Amino acid sequence: MSRFLILAIDGGGIRGIFAAKLLELITADHPFLPQVRLLAGTSTGSIITACLASDMPPEKITDLYRAAGPAIFSRKFFFGPRLFEKALQSPYDILRLKAVLRQVFGQVKLCNVPTPLIIPTTNLKAGKAHIFRSFDCDPKLPLYKAVLASCSAPTYFDPTVVDGILLADGGMWGNNPSTVALGTALSHFKAALADIRIISIGTGHFNECYSANTQNWGLLTGWKIRTLTEFVSSLQSETSFEVLSLLLPPEHLLRLNFTQNSLIKPDEFSKMDLLERRAHEVYAGRREEIARFLTALTK
Repeated sequence: MSRFLILAIDGGGIRGIFAAKLLELITADHPFLPQVRLLAGTSTGSIITACLASDMPPEKITDLYRAAGPAIFSRKFFFGPRLFEKALQSPYDILRLKAVLRQVFGQVKLCNVPTPLIIPTTNLKAGKAHIFRSFDCDPKLPLYKAVLASCSAPTYFDPTVVDGILLADGGMWGNNPSTVALGTALSHFKAALADIRIISIGTGHFNECYSANTQNWGLLTGWKIRTLTEFVSSLQSETSFEVLSLLLPPEHLLRLNFTQNSLIKPDEFSKMDLLERRAHEVYAGRREEIARFLTALTK
């Protein structure tokens, strides 16, 4: 039976190194990537999936995060107390991220990537989703521009303008792009639901974002705007997985993620060692399950 395999990767900033390292570990034992029929990635997930769609091996993607993370999350100059910075400007320069993505992808066009790819972004002016699709896009659109738009996370980077459209992070509505990918497989590729298999890789789920003991629920105190942003993104990712679980049998869906109490923020590049350890832990703990899932693809 022909399987339609989808690989979808969540957003999460520097936490993408977890997904890259996990893929590196999996593919060392099970070189399954040639079987992937559709890639979907949001924000940092769009970087990883765009690299995969361009035939970059996972170990090179891990190296990319190691090399570029500190430069991307190097703060702009701000003359004043850091407390007021987030109220007045995005702390990180989108041009640094753009320079990295241009170096990685060059002038490769989105429509020319070998593996079909979808990249969710958000149309800020229209207030709706804007999805880049490699199989249905402007033939002149550079791959890096679509990735840059999906990575333009509010409170971290300024929005990105592509073809006159003001775009921001797809994580605002589709941090886990699995459901978008499933709909695309059914509608565009005419895949049968029974033939679809999905590998969905997260970038961490955090249990203690909020406490019932909090006394003041201001935007800068109890809610904490950065924590709120991450909480909403994580909630969307978990909800997307729950929806998929209602549509697909358990053996057709593999969700790989890690859980811990303390939040790792998208710009905490100092936590890259920890994130790679989490990848090793997840793979060690679920090695047999992963092997069964991948082996079943060929049956």
